[in-house]
Amino acid sequence: MNRLIITTLWLALLFAAPGWTQVRNITINTTSPEGQLLQQAADEKDSSKKIALLEQFLTQYPNHEAAGYVHLLLQGEYLKVNNWDKSIEHGQKAQAKAPDDLEIAHFLVKGVEGKGDPQMLVQMVEKAHDLAVKAKAKPKPADADDVDAWKRSVDFATQVDQYNQYALYESAQKQTAPPNKLLLLDTLRKDFPGGQFDKQLDALYVVIYQQLGQTDKMVQAAQGALAADPSNEGYLYLVGEALVGKGQPAEAETYGKKILDALPAKPKPESISDEEWTKRKNTYLGLAHWVIGRSLAGQDKFVPAHKELTAAATALKGNNEVLGGIYYYLGLSSAKLNRQSEAVNYLTQSSKIAGPYQSYAADTLKKIRAALAGR
Repeated sequence: MNRLIITTLWLALLFAAPGWTQVRNITINTTSPEGQLLQQAADEKDSSKKIALLEQFLTQYPNHEAAGYVHLLLQGEYLKVNNWDKSIEHGQKAQAKAPDDLEIAHFLVKGVEGKGDPQMLVQMVEKAHDLAVKAKAKPKPADADDVDAWKRSVDFATQVDQYNQYALYESAQKQTAPPNKLLLLDTLRKDFPGGQFDKQLDALYVVIYQQLGQTDKMVQAAQGALAADPSNEGYLYLVGEALVGKGQPAEAETYGKKILDALPAKPKPESISDEEWTKRKNTYLGLAHWVIGRSLAGQDKFVPAHKELTAAATALKGNNEVLGGIYYYLGLSSAKLNRQSEAVNYLTQSSKIAGPYQSYAADTLKKIRAALAGR
């Protein structure tokens, strides 16, 4: 009697690891109608036709012992044609029959990654990662005949975990909602500490926490990013700016000074033009002076504060987003240095710039003018 013996996966692997046999080691009589149908599907090269034959098998023989294996085959075939929902559907049915099968778990990750569902992706990655960890932890067999299969199992598990990291990282890049990005990156950092993307995560966290308005976590992420890129003017400014806001002027001042020390001699990145680089450098040098000036004012060091703020105003001329604050602090510093007419001039300019300092400047200006009038 002719028989179709299903012991290997037609899709990728040429071996079945321990615990993967639930849906793979099936023997079918190829002279029976169901055996002929499976043989026809096995011989078919066209994915759409193969899918039709395998779906026909499940329709006609839903309770057949080979049903789990057919679900596995359909999972892979639907992946080939980017039908993510059907691949996931059949993958979950195959996994229900073979929960320890790492390849099924891996293909589920790929299907959900294609579908773009971050919550489901985390679930599938966690399952595949758990199985991969178990596979890699299995000791080398004493029987020499089993060593090659063990090596292939460990190698495959290693590749699965590398792909898990890639799937989480790339999917996070595609998300538009910060909470979804955060979910994927948190899973990546938790499950794969020190992994292939670990040094790039802090930079992504900075943006996410900025978008979420979580300043403390943003600062922590920026400080982490600085460990890998210590002269990055963007991260240095973010930390310095946040520390000023938190009432830590001395600490903030050090970050501003780091920008002034590193940025002038920093080589231009290849990704931007000379003009763009000059503009960026001038902007961040001005922002560094702005951070230092406010820091010094916060320490009642008004003479050096005035000098730094004047440098900031020159470098950031036309940048009203920052100038309103710079003129406000220049006005306060001038008043503390008993330069009242100068203080009036700066506060008047600040009061004309829409932004968070406008009302403060106007109120302070009224007080100074009233004091001057009462002399």
